[in-house]
Amino acid sequence: MSHRRKPASEITPEYEDSGLFKSKVGQLAVELVPQMSRNSRNDLVVRGFANRTTEIEVAFAGRRVKEAGPLEARLNALMNKRIREAKALGEKAPDIDHVRLPVLIEGAWRPRFRRDQTGWETRSYYLFAARWSILDNEGNSVSFGSPPLVVMSGQPKSDAPKQSGMQ
Repeated sequence: MSHRRKPASEITPEYEDSGLFKSKVGQLAVELVPQMSRNSRNDLVVRGFANRTTEIEVAFAGRRVKEAGPLEARLNALMNKRIREAKALGEKAPDIDHVRLPVLIEGAWRPRFRRDQTGWETRSYYLFAARWSILDNEGNSVSFGSPPLVVMSGQPKSDAPKQSGMQ
């Protein structure tokens, strides 16, 4: 199998976004938990919940990974705070699924297929984040990322009207 990735020097923001945002971009309020990993492309993948119960994975990919540092730090700080609080009360560490950070994400869904132990492929979805907002320590909304420069499927470019919540 040949290596199909372009060298990093040849990847423009437009090219990157055309690969990431192949479907309609929308906004979704999610709750992220402090369970993070990196995939083979060094994208940050964070587990979270949509509608409080539906488990999802959110990917911060490409040039947007650099802007995800404050989000990573916020999730780690939230987990450490909950662990200290539990320790002070003499309780066990909190279940990671109950340590949640609300985040407003503008992004696009991408399918993902996984093979289970029996050989069947199951379909799940990544939410690829273009822009996201979190509350800082003072309760002010802070936004990161940038609107997609190119969106496939006939959607207009980034000159489309801004949606509320992201500025």
